[in-house]
Amino acid sequence: MTTNISPADPARHLRSAEDPAELLAEARLSLHELPSDCLLLAGTGGRGTPPMLTRSSLRDLLAGNGAAHLASHLALMALRGSGGVHALVVIGDGYQGVLDEVIHEVLPRAAHLLRSAGTGPDATGARLLSVRGAADGRRWELTPVDPSAPRGAQRALPAGTLREFAETRAAASAVLRGRAIPRPAHADPRLAAIGRRLALPPVDLASPADPMALLESAETALAALRDGAEDAFAAEDMSKCEQLAALLSALAVDRLHWELLARLVEHGRERTIEREELLQELCRDPSWRPSEDVCAGGRWYRLLEEVREVATGALDGAVGSGRGTARPAWRALTTLLVLLSWWNHRFATAGRLVDELREREPESTLAPLLSRMTDTPIFPAWWPAA
Repeated sequence: MTTNISPADPARHLRSAEDPAELLAEARLSLHELPSDCLLLAGTGGRGTPPMLTRSSLRDLLAGNGAAHLASHLALMALRGSGGVHALVVIGDGYQGVLDEVIHEVLPRAAHLLRSAGTGPDATGARLLSVRGAADGRRWELTPVDPSAPRGAQRALPAGTLREFAETRAAASAVLRGRAIPRPAHADPRLAAIGRRLALPPVDLASPADPMALLESAETALAALRDGAEDAFAAEDMSKCEQLAALLSALAVDRLHWELLARLVEHGRERTIEREELLQELCRDPSWRPSEDVCAGGRWYRLLEEVREVATGALDGAVGSGRGTARPAWRALTTLLVLLSWWNHRFATAGRLVDELREREPESTLAPLLSRMTDTPIFPAWWPAA
């Protein structure tokens, strides 16, 4: 079970973890995306310990080894100061239409697993305080059919309308504080169209390119090219295309995309990190914390996501030698986002990206290595609530 752990601001608090709409809103603000098909766990925190909010894939929870992973998850939350947790099972995004048959199949199964792991006599992790559901635009209460019935006998009962995000106190507070409101993520077809039109140069293993400078140039080029992506490029746009092509060609070189990762890690810092032991340093030195620009929703994180869409288009449209550049460039961008997500304790997001890597390149030896970091999981040294 791969899990996102929200970066916690010590001054923040979860307003009403028992309210599904508020918990969904807090998760959206903390994770910088809409939670979907997931289990949200809100830890109570304690004196000197900010509350913790985690997200796990519902698919993983309901898999064969979901119960064991859930028990480990609750144990970790207890270790980090969450004595009790409120659970919310989210089907779809909580608001979209879902068949009642799906609701009455999934919610009771999830409730059974949660109560078995969080309230049983052998429970050693954070104690389960409540379990609710969000599906089909409604709130759901998940309760045992009968207190004396087997623990697996659960039922889902509708408990009213699920308030929209804009109607929550969490959203109102975010607006008052000037926080960015995450919007639903939609693939931008203009980015893939740009990628399909790029003429990619061959990979130069000895390239002296500065990948950070190329990334900065790509930001300007993408902004200029978006509106004309579906039409033939004007002559003055060709230089912008060349800038994007140069970035993809550079990232296809292992040495250069690793250098870009190091520069992103160092962003906002006055010191450098050892390239040869970069991941080891992130695992043992808690002073290395991601800056706002490389957190989900941050400037560089968003740009890497956009460039990856361009690379996807380039890979789908490339032929001959161009494919030999597009493929390692796409792989590098996916790896960069996996590692940045991992560093941000967004293990579920990193796991989803690894799945994409495995699907597109089933013979890849990289995917299993990245999976070990996200599924075990191996934790970065810094902790969001520290």
